[in-house]
Amino acid sequence: MAHSHSYLIVEPCPLIKGEISVPGDKSISHRAVMLASLARGKSKIRHFLPSADCLCTLRAFEAMGVRVEKEGKTTLIIEGKGGQLDPPFEAIDCGNSGTMMRLMAGILSAQPFYSKLIGDRSLSRRPMNRIIEPLRLMGARIRAEGKENTPPLFIEPSTLKGIDYRLPIPSAQVKSCILFAGLFAPGITRIIEPVPSRDHTERLFEQFGVRTLREENGSIVLHGGMKLEATEVDVPGDFSSAAFWIGAAAALPNSELRVRSVGLNPTRTGLLKILLRMGAHIEESVESHTRGEPIGSLWIRGNKLKGTVIQGDEIVGVIDELPILAVIGALAEGITEIRNAQELRVKESDRIKAIVTNLRAFGVEVEELVDGMRIQGRESVQPARVESFGDHRIAMAFSILALKANKASRIEDVDCIATSYPGFEQDLYALTQSFSKEWMDEPKKIKGFTQALTKAERAEEVKKKEILYPVITIDGPTASGKSTVAQKVAEALGFTYFNTGALYRSVTWRILSLGYDIHDEEKVVEACRKLKLRCIVQKTDRFSRAKILIDEREPDEKTDLRSAEVNAAVSIIASYPRVREWLLPFQRELAHEAPLVVEGRDIGSVVFPESPYKFFLDAQLEEREKRRERQGERDNVEQRDKLDQSRSSAPLCCPVDAVKLDTTKLTIDKVVEKILDILWKKGLPVAGLKTAAKT
Repeated sequence: MAHSHSYLIVEPCPLIKGEISVPGDKSISHRAVMLASLARGKSKIRHFLPSADCLCTLRAFEAMGVRVEKEGKTTLIIEGKGGQLDPPFEAIDCGNSGTMMRLMAGILSAQPFYSKLIGDRSLSRRPMNRIIEPLRLMGARIRAEGKENTPPLFIEPSTLKGIDYRLPIPSAQVKSCILFAGLFAPGITRIIEPVPSRDHTERLFEQFGVRTLREENGSIVLHGGMKLEATEVDVPGDFSSAAFWIGAAAALPNSELRVRSVGLNPTRTGLLKILLRMGAHIEESVESHTRGEPIGSLWIRGNKLKGTVIQGDEIVGVIDELPILAVIGALAEGITEIRNAQELRVKESDRIKAIVTNLRAFGVEVEELVDGMRIQGRESVQPARVESFGDHRIAMAFSILALKANKASRIEDVDCIATSYPGFEQDLYALTQSFSKEWMDEPKKIKGFTQALTKAERAEEVKKKEILYPVITIDGPTASGKSTVAQKVAEALGFTYFNTGALYRSVTWRILSLGYDIHDEEKVVEACRKLKLRCIVQKTDRFSRAKILIDEREPDEKTDLRSAEVNAAVSIIASYPRVREWLLPFQRELAHEAPLVVEGRDIGSVVFPESPYKFFLDAQLEEREKRRERQGERDNVEQRDKLDQSRSSAPLCCPVDAVKLDTTKLTIDKVVEKILDILWKKGLPVAGLKTAAKT
């Protein structure tokens, strides 16, 4: 596993209080994109989870000819291919997602082209024989390149047929893989489950017009050849993400927490039954069965819990929640035992070993078993510095345990959290009320980098690592209003305003003044490397701004940066990939000095893709042309749009998780008000924001 310098510092907190809505369900987001891509017509998916894993699935289908439009931050409109995908030009990268790889294998086994599925180092260690066996029985030509049937997976064109298959162990992923293949297999596909596993695939099939039957003995029956028809899918909040807050509130006495708009599918909520058995106070309210999935609210009050035994048939329903259940067991009275959970050995990490290792680091007495563990609960834990093992659920579970230590604890390598729960850290600090002015003044209390780096190494690290301060990104085309809006948002929040357009204009101005031919990319790149460029935070009367110094000079905004020559040349220079790459660390470096409002054309998509606070402003072309005239500018807005949208490196686009605002008929103040209100609802932990948003 690549070494990461990202980490999370968790301060002690005796209880949590508040209300939360978690991001969209990961399992359902994956499946909805897959089915919409295979269906006939346009489907709409609301509350899609824009996590690293789910975005891998989305990119895979785009690579196979599926057209995707983004509306707002989490709404997708997908035009399906009617079951016939285009051959991808390269291997399909599944990242860290076992769900994606296993389900894609079922889909691709039925396609008339060769394909290859690859993943990151963690996924490349996970066994795939459990899907290879049934797919081969169906006639698929699939093989694994790794030892012990591990990825990459190679799939050749073949003709499938329906089969009867008994699952050796309960697995929603294996069941779903077979069902996806069964869509294209003549005859009947019958799956016999020893224990019912999560049924999101069956529910979504029905939404897309394909009904599966469940026989009296529990078998699932699918008739091959039925066609998927476009539909609308509302993705509920992810119960497995909510589990960390449910567990924290249940195990920390005097806590009070309401979780809203969360999926309450009975095949996913086994955690609640176990917590109630341990003495938790939980109220469950199903508020709708919108389009197939029950959605509702949970109310949890903290209590001293008692240990329990978790084993047998209930394991399949809580397999993703076992890390947080182990943490809850460590805080409960008596012994908690987890058995029959050997499946944990082959997750994103060996979760049994990872949990045991980290519990011991926190001073918890625990015995490791082949298929689980035996945990001796205790009143409190000692502070610790522990690894995530590159596993998102391990990182999040031990962030909760760290709340019960008497001093701050540190969780290493937390980049992995983004695979399922972007924004987890912000929700953690909001619920524990740990954000304060101290946090704003001392960013290293939250996350950081090792400091023993050379300047060159530091630049490289800055390009890759997580940011220290909150960053609000505001992208959009020319004259969409982003500069004025960004300044006003920065002023309202006390953040630093950073105009990256001025950065590109400064470089363009200097390149022109030195006499270089802007159409000679090699010469431009060579000239850039000789420039001395610095971005520093400068306080003004109204707000802080990023001051740009180039060869120790600050270009004048009007005479230098807004000249006709710079206007004509800036899009050309900004289109060169190596110029953009060279400027990336200068932009990211500022996020290690102050909270930022950054505006530009690729800020949310490339410069700060991990920010949970993204906005995309746009307006009708005619209105934007009028604005440019009022500003005294004479550049061709439509031509600038084409250049920005067509460049090969970081083209102008609306990030899938950005909030899109049409500013055509809105005043600047109204746009600012909308952004501040959205930031408040997202839980941006900044003092005074609520007041600012309402005034």
